[in-house]
Amino acid sequence: MKNRRLFSRVFLLLGLLLGGGLLAFLIKQSGPQDLLDNLVIFGWLPLLGFIGLSILNFGLYTWRWKLILDDMVEPGQRVSFPRLFMHRMSGYAAGYLTPAAQVAGEPIRVAMVKGDGVPLQPATSSVVLDLAFEITSFVVYVIAGLVLAFGQGLGAGGDLLLPLIFVLILLGVLGSFFIFTVSGAGFFHRMIGGFGLRRFKPMQKFEIWLEGTEKLMTKFFVGKGSKVLFIVLLSFVMTAFRAVEVVFITHFFGFEIAVRDAFLMSTLPGVALLLPIPGGLGVFEGSNAAMFTLLGIGINPIAYTMVIRSRDLLFIAIGVLHAVLRGEKIIYAKRT
Repeated sequence: MKNRRLFSRVFLLLGLLLGGGLLAFLIKQSGPQDLLDNLVIFGWLPLLGFIGLSILNFGLYTWRWKLILDDMVEPGQRVSFPRLFMHRMSGYAAGYLTPAAQVAGEPIRVAMVKGDGVPLQPATSSVVLDLAFEITSFVVYVIAGLVLAFGQGLGAGGDLLLPLIFVLILLGVLGSFFIFTVSGAGFFHRMIGGFGLRRFKPMQKFEIWLEGTEKLMTKFFVGKGSKVLFIVLLSFVMTAFRAVEVVFITHFFGFEIAVRDAFLMSTLPGVALLLPIPGGLGVFEGSNAAMFTLLGIGINPIAYTMVIRSRDLLFIAIGVLHAVLRGEKIIYAKRT
């Protein structure tokens, strides 16, 4: 256990050093004064408007999770929307601050809804399904952006081939998850047998629990075609909202970009968020810089990214504060 924690910390530190070094290099290349000038052009009111748009979209993400969770629990066990919203903020903060951005915050969400009286199995099932819909829509969106980039000749040098292969493999894994889950065959508990872990007694008990959890996920799909379709469409709408954010930010930097460019800007740099670097630090900025160069957009890429980072830092602060307050309440409840 100690070795695993040490490895995780070293891995986190290396990721931060790599990302921080790249970010410092990009700031030096673009020029600190140019960075400040671009931020002044953007202004405070547009930043507040951007945060408002992001909160609206974050609310849609929370709504999707609530639709899934409410279907798995009794009416008396349902968690209110505001509480789920704050729980998701805490999950977002945990994911942003760790190398596994897309999945690291999910145990936090499970723990928090469990603390609200939701049994562990439906709490876990709802978070896993919510995450699966989120990552799948994001991966499909990125693939569409990569295909468009190839069509526009942006990937002629083969620079985008590796990211395309990576996301296609990821899409295949996600597709297998949905196929096995919907059919009732199970996905995760079969991996225990596939890796020969059943010979360990703790894993045998865990497999039984996991199989019951997966049955809840299978039950969610049974006879709910319209609801599932709505959640799928909602997921793609929320993911495509990234393009709206790009148009909003670039507009207040004084540039009007085409829908095609907004789509490319909201997809290709997003691959950096799938890498094991906290918040895609440095890599996300570098991806934006490369895209601005390819598309001929004269915005300082670091200033552009700092607008997004400002929103993220606010969300992290809210999420961490909520987690700390929740932690204090849980500790107090156990003591009393």
